[in-house]
Amino acid sequence: MDKTRLVTYSLLAHINNTGTLTKGLIDIFVPLAKSALAEMNSSEIYSGKNISEIKKVINGIYSIDIPIPVLKNILHQIANEVNTDNEEKFIIYKDGAFSIKNYVFNEFESLIEEKKILIENVERLFQEFCSLNNINKSEYSSIFNFLEINKTTISKYLTEKHATGKKEDYTLEAQFVSFFRQIPQIYNTIKELYLGSILSSYIEYSTKPIELQVELLLDTNFVISLIDLNTPESTDTCRKLIEIARHNGYRISILNDTIDEIQRLLLRRAEHFNESFLTKKVNPEDIYNACDRRGLTKTDLETISDNLPNLLNQEFGIVTIPITTKYSNIAKFSKEYKNLQKFRNNTVAALHDATAIYYVREKRGNKRFKAFEKVNCWFVNNAFNNEYDDFSQCEEVFGNGFQPEIIKADVLLNILWLSNPNVGKDLNSEEIINVGLPALISSALNESLPKNAIIRELDDNIQKYAKDKLSDEQIVRVATRIANKQISKVENLNKLADESKEKFVKRLQVEAEKQKKIEEKRIAQFEKIVVDLRKESGKIKKEKANIEAKETENERLKNELVISKIKELEKENQIREIKRSDLINKELSKWRKKSWIELSISLVIAVIGLFILLIKSNWSLSLATELFISFKSNILISFLLFFAATIFSAIIIRTLFNKYRNMSNIKAFIDLLNIPDDLKELKPSR
Repeated sequence: MDKTRLVTYSLLAHINNTGTLTKGLIDIFVPLAKSALAEMNSSEIYSGKNISEIKKVINGIYSIDIPIPVLKNILHQIANEVNTDNEEKFIIYKDGAFSIKNYVFNEFESLIEEKKILIENVERLFQEFCSLNNINKSEYSSIFNFLEINKTTISKYLTEKHATGKKEDYTLEAQFVSFFRQIPQIYNTIKELYLGSILSSYIEYSTKPIELQVELLLDTNFVISLIDLNTPESTDTCRKLIEIARHNGYRISILNDTIDEIQRLLLRRAEHFNESFLTKKVNPEDIYNACDRRGLTKTDLETISDNLPNLLNQEFGIVTIPITTKYSNIAKFSKEYKNLQKFRNNTVAALHDATAIYYVREKRGNKRFKAFEKVNCWFVNNAFNNEYDDFSQCEEVFGNGFQPEIIKADVLLNILWLSNPNVGKDLNSEEIINVGLPALISSALNESLPKNAIIRELDDNIQKYAKDKLSDEQIVRVATRIANKQISKVENLNKLADESKEKFVKRLQVEAEKQKKIEEKRIAQFEKIVVDLRKESGKIKKEKANIEAKETENERLKNELVISKIKELEKENQIREIKRSDLINKELSKWRKKSWIELSISLVIAVIGLFILLIKSNWSLSLATELFISFKSNILISFLLFFAATIFSAIIIRTLFNKYRNMSNIKAFIDLLNIPDDLKELKPSR
């Protein structure tokens, strides 16, 4: 599997678990887009013709495909966040083009390296786990394929293809995950990968809100889990689904046939209650296992059976469909009934399921839908036995491209969580993990279990021939080997019991001893793993410290570069200021020179007039004065003298004064000057 995609899963889970998702799950993809923008910026890509270019960068960095309409919403969200009135760092234009200006986002640099190391640890430990079980695999990344099963299942409902692939055996992977639940450091990484794969479904598939009045028709195994006769995790799953369904106004129903089937099942279990030991140790999903866990007796099972209809109605608000003849009559002659008989262990169970399918179809108006959100009725199961699960995922169910009638409880919870914002208030991501991951483990482990009839026969043989020869501890070890698929053909043990009691007992003792050695080896391996993890933890911390030190050094160098550029800018601006001042002074001189010329011409004219007056008066001041007075008596000359004096004092002298003393006038002149670009002040780039 693509390791980059795995790192992305971890990042999505990290963002989901540490952030505040104000706009819903779409918020977890915003940092990925921010990181891509920063990467483009650092690669000197400052613009593009279409946001599909950003989509390609995101896909290249994170191996995740964000649809264009969704990406557009994310990018607009980023633009609204980073742009201010004074500066626009990221712009999306109406035609889809964009521009980026000095956008930095390095939040994931150290985190990505840390996640890579943790993911490599998981794969390495899985390889060691396989070695411990004497199994060589061609590809140890299958552990990650196992964690992605739920995403694959979700995709069958959320895409119109509803493709079904070859079913893989993930028994060993399930055992590995179950084993490492004891080690938080590893299990937390596994949880992140599991959650991240589901979160990626939100963006990759169509997850639209469900606005219909939906009916959930419950199957037998769902109710068994609901009343806590399965594993605690299964009970939590089913009760959480009922809680959310009721909160959203869904109708929750059950066929009367289903109640009858459950009551018969409980009474059968009660009848053989004291004869079963191996069954409850082999299969954690079995009713006997739940009785052992809860301390229930045979009488308790009988009481639960008697009170079942009232319990379902009063405690869980489940409505009983009393008359089902119409649906069962159709089902008897249907291809669904014929197909179900290949998967179910008896014809009665097959007919029950076919009846439920035809009930669901009628509630859907006998219409077929491709879109999940258009479906108004589901037949909900919580099955982990391989026979039922084989049918619910088979080609007959999904191969036609339409939504099936059947859905598993954990898958429905996941889809509701992804598609409906209201569900997110009642169901958090930790609950999604606690619901889905144990279900995934149980489903894979149950794939490897022999049929119940074979286990019951072996249990009978142990009770008959080996009860006094084997301790409870040895029987548990034999059960463990069966559950772990280390005894490939359990039916051969039953044949051996028929052939020879002594050989049968001896074989069981040998198998128990083999398991004892494996457990001892695992304990030693566990201790080694804990020590190695401590070392790895120190390595991760050291690596993280190195990355942070590098980031600090890079930040210091960036700051030094910025300071250096600022100093260079200041020096250049000082030079430009001197040159600019020289230019301004020259232009001021030219500007003022015009007024000085006007003043000089005026004075020359006045002096010439005075000389003419003196010459005519034979250089006599008294005669010149009398002559001037006589000239003034002439109205025309008097007007010309007044006009000349006005121009001189009001315009020439005033203009010259303003060019030296009126600062606003001087500033206005300077502002209107055409300063060359090479003399203008440089501004620091942002």
